[in-house]
Amino acid sequence: MVNGARTAMSVANDMSLTRAQQILLKRSQAEAGLDDAEYRDTLELLSALPGCRSSKDPRLTDAHLDNVLRYFEAIYWQRVDSGALQPRCKPNSPFRQRGYWAGKNRHDNTSRDRFMAQRFTEQIGACEDRLTALGYGGAYLEGILNKTGPGVGYLAALRRTISAKEKTRRTAAVVS
Repeated sequence: MVNGARTAMSVANDMSLTRAQQILLKRSQAEAGLDDAEYRDTLELLSALPGCRSSKDPRLTDAHLDNVLRYFEAIYWQRVDSGALQPRCKPNSPFRQRGYWAGKNRHDNTSRDRFMAQRFTEQIGACEDRLTALGYGGAYLEGILNKTGPGVGYLAALRRTISAKEKTRRTAAVVS
């Protein structure tokens, strides 16, 4: 950070693949029977990032991971169907179920997207619960939702409202 501002590199590092995701990619490569050159060519081709030939490239995102896993899965099952590979029986195999990655990770719906959506929903629920505990029920919450619409604006409005209501209560308690 420079003067409290995030640099472009720190933002990029937030989006790079985790170590567990890098390991998953390499395990998938091995199970699909791809050699290192094919693996690196695939990363560069499917990521559409010039020079991206390693899972450690900080430009790789969850969307890239999902695309590569879908591709490796297709290769794996094609080779199993042709008899070139035996299907894996291990419970931790990336391709233990046909179509798993293709079905689980649809376009613009990555694992990180699903995690963030769940977290976002939980944050809204916690804020709604807090306002209800402060004595502001469903009609009040519905009024905020109608003014802001769903999404980030609603969450921000809930947080501002909680802050204001708690500040009012603290001030009233001091005066009493």
